[in-house]
Amino acid sequence: MTKDLPSDPRYRRTMARLEEMKRKAESGSVYWFARDVQAVLAYESWAKFTPVINRASASMVSNEINPSHHIVRTGKMLGLGSGAKRRVEEYFLSRACYLIAMNGDPSKPEVAAAQAYFAISTRMFELQEALSDDEKRLEQREKVKESFKAVSGAAQAAGVPNNKQALFHDARYQGLYKMSARDVKSSKGIGVKENIFDRMGVLELSANDFQMNLAAETIENEGIRGEHHAIRKNKEVAIKVRRTMIDSGSRPPEELPAAEPITEVKKRIKASPEQPKISGS
Repeated sequence: MTKDLPSDPRYRRTMARLEEMKRKAESGSVYWFARDVQAVLAYESWAKFTPVINRASASMVSNEINPSHHIVRTGKMLGLGSGAKRRVEEYFLSRACYLIAMNGDPSKPEVAAAQAYFAISTRMFELQEALSDDEKRLEQREKVKESFKAVSGAAQAAGVPNNKQALFHDARYQGLYKMSARDVKSSKGIGVKENIFDRMGVLELSANDFQMNLAAETIENEGIRGEHHAIRKNKEVAIKVRRTMIDSGSRPPEELPAAEPITEVKKRIKASPEQPKISGS
């Protein structure tokens, strides 16, 4: 029977209906109404469907997941044959929908189709999450390029010559990491010839981005002049950013692990596979 399901019109119709009934909250998360799902999965009554919801809830508890985050009780007005209405029990379902499909009656073609639908949906979510993380890191890396130019320009305007720019930038590491850039690379296993920014994760990139933008603004606003004053101010700003990170509960930047080379992220984004499609055709 399972082999025949893809050719069963109920299979394709169920997947299409689940996709049509999917709703999106303002936060971007998706959910379904339980009574919609009940109808799609061909449960003839609410009384027969609620045990499936309860099994999904129990499955979450056994996996140390709070069911109330994914099964939210609500109510709705249901029309009666006489034209009157009465309030009935309803649920908002998010992640629980997958477990409801898994705990449904496997003899129902509609349930088997729902299992396939949510398996595809889960895979799509995983792909989107992975791509989102890569894109965030790449976007932050591009921001760092601009902030590096900005602080370098501020240093030059303050009187730091080109042959002392390396010392100026090393002051950032001395304040932010409490060690030189060379020592940061060594402690994190980053190659001497690698660009250290290309091995930073999003949080570490953000900290450096913030420090460089803040240092550039401080040097300009305070009218800092002279290479020694500019280098000292750069380190002072870095120390403040480090303190802010630690006070906020973050690990200091020297304890953040090196990320994979940014070139690998670019390759992955460029070669990202087409996401699975859910269709009723």
